[in-house]
Amino acid sequence: MHRAAFGEPSATLAGALETRPRNVHLPVRGAGPSTRSKRRNPIQTHDPGFLTLSNLLSLSRIPLGLAFIVVSDPGMMALLVATAGATDVLDGFIARVSGTRSQVGLLLDPLCDKLFVLLALSGFLAAGSLDGVSFVILILRDLYTAGCYLLARLVSIIIPFKPRWPGKIATGLQFLTLLALIFNPRYVPALVLLVGVTSAWAIIDYGTHCLRRKWKSAA
Repeated sequence: MHRAAFGEPSATLAGALETRPRNVHLPVRGAGPSTRSKRRNPIQTHDPGFLTLSNLLSLSRIPLGLAFIVVSDPGMMALLVATAGATDVLDGFIARVSGTRSQVGLLLDPLCDKLFVLLALSGFLAAGSLDGVSFVILILRDLYTAGCYLLARLVSIIIPFKPRWPGKIATGLQFLTLLALIFNPRYVPALVLLVGVTSAWAIIDYGTHCLRRKWKSAA
């Protein structure tokens, strides 16, 4: 009778276990709006393709450089330099904002910078506004970069061409030199010296960076 009133202890325990919720979802710490936004906006992993807006802006510096050779009006030449500089700023910004960064874009951006500067300086060299020694100093870093790339391709070594600050500063000084050649050539010798020093800094910085990467990968 005692058992009939209160039931079997084992049956009571089994019933309690059966009625306990099986799926308990515990809150995850830190799963706030930032976590949800990261899930909605994953990091871009697919290839955005070649003809992106940022790559087209980079490529536009090539016809700008060709146009620089044929024009003679100082105002138009300055406009071409300013336009090329603007595309240099915008292509990287648009690539980051739109999530279309790629290895091709990282290589194309500095390559188009170098081509524009080379074409523009070649025009001044042909016109006699720039001597040969200054021309070589101004493109020294570009010659080094191109040589390293060709050598790496020959021996099948992958070299990362991610822009670094010394190289960016050297490119900015090259653009300033172009403006000085247009408006005030007396500042050109000082700017050529600055470009030479900064280019040497960029070459050393890039060389040591590549060596560190090689040592880390070997370790």
